[in-house]
Amino acid sequence: MPGFDLPYEPMRRRLYTPADLFQGFDPANSASFAHTVDFAIYQHYVEQGRTAPENPYVGMVQAMHDNTITRAKTLFTAGRRVAAIMGGHKMSRTSPRYRDVAVMARRLTRQGILLCTGGGPGAMEASHLGASLADGSDLDLDAALAILSKQPTVPALADIVAADGSVDPACVELAHAWFAPAFEVASAIRAPHESLAIPTWHYGHEPSTPFATHIGKYFQNSIREDGLLALAKQGIIYAEGKAGTIQEIFQDGAQNYYRTFEYFSPMVLFGATYWTETYPVVAVLQKLFGPEDYEKYVLVTDDVDAATHFVERFVP
Repeated sequence: MPGFDLPYEPMRRRLYTPADLFQGFDPANSASFAHTVDFAIYQHYVEQGRTAPENPYVGMVQAMHDNTITRAKTLFTAGRRVAAIMGGHKMSRTSPRYRDVAVMARRLTRQGILLCTGGGPGAMEASHLGASLADGSDLDLDAALAILSKQPTVPALADIVAADGSVDPACVELAHAWFAPAFEVASAIRAPHESLAIPTWHYGHEPSTPFATHIGKYFQNSIREDGLLALAKQGIIYAEGKAGTIQEIFQDGAQNYYRTFEYFSPMVLFGATYWTETYPVVAVLQKLFGPEDYEKYVLVTDDVDAATHFVERFVP
């Protein structure tokens, strides 16, 4: 489009890789997080009005971009068993649950199941870490966790880009400090196993994970969210999370209730007390599905082996 420059490709033919999005990142330069392709796209997205840009050409290109990501994602996952792990973006890298999620993802990947997540921090990052280390040992995982523990929890970065596109340098430094250990670990894994991250620039202040080998990043979060849940026909494990994770549980529940995508796929609520008492979604799912579907397709557990086995064994 003459005279109209965008920092992203409107008609991609493939999914992104970490090399695409994180080009420009330098672990030794605390300002370099703002020099990446991913950040440039987010900055432009915010400046142009986010999901409702005033410029119609920006809206058109965003829509074309998201459509081609969907097409590329469909081709990449065709004929594969796909499972997802959902959970809170604030899950600490030092928490036992973070390690549990990584172990579950590693086991599912070893069984030939493609892992996908929303591609952000916390439980999502842990999933891709585990998948990438599918050939590794517990010692390899623990070594990675030791490096990541230097920056345990993702900082608050909502103000990193203002509505006019201006950037907060202090937030950039915080983002760099948190992202650098993951970038270091990911760069050292010579042959990471495949996994698919599906993040969104709607939450672009949350850094996407460098542990995923393939990244289908969207502008419209609603398209991304619905497509992510629909993709995971092998089943979804829900680790501890709050509003976003609860939304995903009930959205997935609606898809399963109506058999929107052919059949009911497994739902694992990982953290029995958390999902029955802290946020008691289990009681609602029991009422919604009825005894036959609930017993057959829903598992509430604290056991890593039971959770992964429930997903592994499923045959549509």
